[in-house]
Amino acid sequence: MWLVINIGCIECHVSSNIVGLIADKVEADALAKRLSESHGWREGGQNEFEVFPLPEVGVIAPEYLQPATK
Repeated sequence: MWLVINIGCIECHVSSNIVGLIADKVEADALAKRLSESHGWREGGQNEFEVFPLPEVGVIAPEYLQPATK
């Protein structure tokens, strides 16, 4: 599964959102590309559409297992 995410602009206060889960990587990439063209500017700011592989349930990325150091 592939997670398609709309990443809004923090500086412009544009919201981010999960677009959806797509089974096929090629379809997910095509959707992200289409949305970049049609929704690249919304809520008064810039948006990016990214595709990520869906991680295994219950697995936390190693970098987040330890408290952050300053």
